Amino acid sequence: MFGISIYLSENNDFEATIESAAKNHFSLIFSSLHIPEENPANYKHLLTRLANAAKKNNMQLILDISAKSLENLDLTISQADQLTTLGVTGLRVDYGLSTLEIAELATKIKVFLNASTINRPFLEELLQAGVDIAQVEAFHNYYPKPHTGLDTVFFKQTNDFLHEYGLKIAAFVPGDGELRQPLFEGLPTLEKHRTCQPFTAALELESLGVDHVYIGDSALRPETTQQFATYAKDGTILLECVVTETLAPELMKQLTSLDRNRMDPARDLIRLENSRPALSHLEIQPINKNTRSAGTITVDNVLFGRYQGEISIVRKDLPAEVKSNTIGYVTAQAMLLLPFIQPGQSIQLSPVGKEMPY
Repeated sequence: MFGISIYLSENNDFEATIESAAKNHFSLIFSSLHIPEENPANYKHLLTRLANAAKKNNMQLILDISAKSLENLDLTISQADQLTTLGVTGLRVDYGLSTLEIAELATKIKVFLNASTINRPFLEELLQAGVDIAQVEAFHNYYPKPHTGLDTVFFKQTNDFLHEYGLKIAAFVPGDGELRQPLFEGLPTLEKHRTCQPFTAALELESLGVDHVYIGDSALRPETTQQFATYAKDGTILLECVVTETLAPELMKQLTSLDRNRMDPARDLIRLENSRPALSHLEIQPINKNTRSAGTITVDNVLFGRYQGEISIVRKDLPAEVKSNTIGYVTAQAMLLLPFIQPGQSIQLSPVGKEMPY
């Protein structure tokens, strides 16, 4: 599942942001009670607004807390479950709580622990304290300061360990719209994602064992939101492309139709499964454009016999092939998504304006 981050500021239009996110198939909200840039005196009022908007749009609300931050709501740790009356569905606890307090809290509300600091003795102690592991999840931090994000190897090893205990895992990718104060450097979990396109980063997090991906910053560009929405709805990956040839209407229609990578995936190509059956009746003549660098889009011509009409996306540089016509290429950003396309993965090519080939 995908989530957004909402920060408790008077200037934040929670209601519109959450309504839009829900319409785009985001189902989770992360917020925090200890953001030093905000005024804690306003937290109760703002949290009530936030929780009401989350409930109205059927979104889960996970709140980052500590014993100190709860004081701003006139609550103690033993009273933290009272936040459920507002509509908070989970509490992320980073520090200041004992294993006994966590186990007790987990009997009342789902608890999210800092994924990067959990070790085996701590988990065993939690289990000894009688915690219901189904009520506990692991949640990585985001890192506002450049060069402080996690290393990929450590991240994967941590996730593998946490999955041994049956814990679900959440992590952050940066936004690509308005970035979060005070540094405006993105809010990723992995340092390599700091300047990465958010949807690409999200697919990589999934490949590294993450169950729930949150946008750490406050905004996404509309085209990025559409990528997340389409994927969250039915698992389809949108690939922007440039069409370089004038195509027959039937071929152009098929090129931009919903399709999928074959279940028996080729090493070198993404083969669009429905293209050949749909276009086999056409007589596609060879053209003098048949180079096949990585990212190019090809359609097999009459010289390929029964393969005529098959549309492919080239994964790696291949020799020119007179039996395949080069008709376009995916954009540089779409190229980064190709490694995450799985067998049977739904794909839709989306033509955009001219872009220089990479």
